[in-house]
Amino acid sequence: MSKIYTLNNSLFFLLLLILVCAFFTCTAEEISTNEIKTTALTPAKVIDGDSLEIGSHRIRLMGIDAPEYVQQCKDKHKKIYPCGITSAKYLRGLISNQQITCRIHKKDQYDRDLCTCYVGNTDINREMVLSGHAITYLETPYRQEQTEAKQHRRGLWQGRFMQPRLFRRLKEQQKLN
Repeated sequence: MSKIYTLNNSLFFLLLLILVCAFFTCTAEEISTNEIKTTALTPAKVIDGDSLEIGSHRIRLMGIDAPEYVQQCKDKHKKIYPCGITSAKYLRGLISNQQITCRIHKKDQYDRDLCTCYVGNTDINREMVLSGHAITYLETPYRQEQTEAKQHRRGLWQGRFMQPRLFRRLKEQQKLN
């Protein structure tokens, strides 16, 4: 009887240890107060081309501005396409099934974490601008990447588009009228 009790006890403690380890893995998204990391249990969710959610964190990619999800643009053939959805899909492709580390710089007016995010050593914010799926915004180190995207007519730069911040203002004005 004591062997069964010891075996059951050992299994109980092993199960408890596994649960404790799983809990710490789950909450390991916040390694420090300046970083947010994805885990197997807390993957990143793309909201649009410049916004993510990781666990309870709402993240805005700092220094870039992507088209709003419902925004439309014109391609090089002057055909309308859903550039907001295209931008979000591109971001989803950059991060899909990979560990992401976001360095928090500060909070924005909507209480989102303003971050530079990485897949390995790849700066996701930079890649969004370089690919032409986002433009520079306010204080940004990505001006050269935007110039390159523009010169090579990548993404948004292949055709015509409204600056995302102007699109947001227009939508706000339409709500007021």
